[in-house]
Amino acid sequence: MKYIYLIILITSLSLSFSSCTERIDVELSETYTRLIVEGNLSSDTTAHLFKLSKSADYFANEPAPIVSGAQIRLTDNLGNQILLQEKAGGLYQTPSDYYGESNKTYELQINLAQDISGETQYIAETALPTVTPIDSIGLQFNKNFGKDGFWIIQLYAQDPADEVNFYMFNVYKNGALLSDTLDKVSFTDDRMFNGNYTNGIGIMYLRNNKTNEFNIGDTLLLQMSGITESFFTYTEEINRATSFQNPMFGGPPANVKGNLDNGAFGFFSAYSNTYSRMIITEDNVEYVE
Repeated sequence: MKYIYLIILITSLSLSFSSCTERIDVELSETYTRLIVEGNLSSDTTAHLFKLSKSADYFANEPAPIVSGAQIRLTDNLGNQILLQEKAGGLYQTPSDYYGESNKTYELQINLAQDISGETQYIAETALPTVTPIDSIGLQFNKNFGKDGFWIIQLYAQDPADEVNFYMFNVYKNGALLSDTLDKVSFTDDRMFNGNYTNGIGIMYLRNNKTNEFNIGDTLLLQMSGITESFFTYTEEINRATSFQNPMFGGPPANVKGNLDNGAFGFFSAYSNTYSRMIITEDNVEYVE
């Protein structure tokens, strides 16, 4: 049995303050254990990683239990398939020369050595969209945004006409990933520029601080990914569920649903990547006063 002890302070309106406390016992029901899947496939030639773990109770003061000994298979729509190898406990990877191909669909099949709440097999399927190439990128610093200013990464690319596209953006500075959590990654559809040239539109806004500050000689790398609408919607719902809620103790109405079957949490995504790099000089940064 778990309880939250909520202390309510009742303050009078007179100059002399008094308070009392009341204990409220909130019983949190336990749900059944579920498989958690973290992993994706991209068009980059690399070892693609997948992590398997189990869900844990809300107040469990320990890491989520790993799931070892599973068999993970990737199969494309032409019937080509590979088996992932377990690199470490709960961490599985493709061969280092493996890559996803655009305009194909991929199926992820997971077979567990031991069942989780009666389930041993999980399947998810996704398409791997194409992505338009980047012509170039720009960098602007606007000191009027926020307390210390913002760095704005600008995109120059031609968006395909007569189709709806969804994009994901990640940014690196001198080889280090700056968008290292989901809330720092930028997602957008093309409703503002569908079929048009983006012409320097701002696609990432970085608060100026010690980590994000750019200096002369730094290397800026932008990764643009073409993603599916379902993955775009999933990330929107994750960000909404983990953002500030009012009332504070309201919480999300339900767990965010991914694309795995049999009650597993997570999302199997696939996307095409394109990159653009710039070395920062005195001449290629626009400063807005």
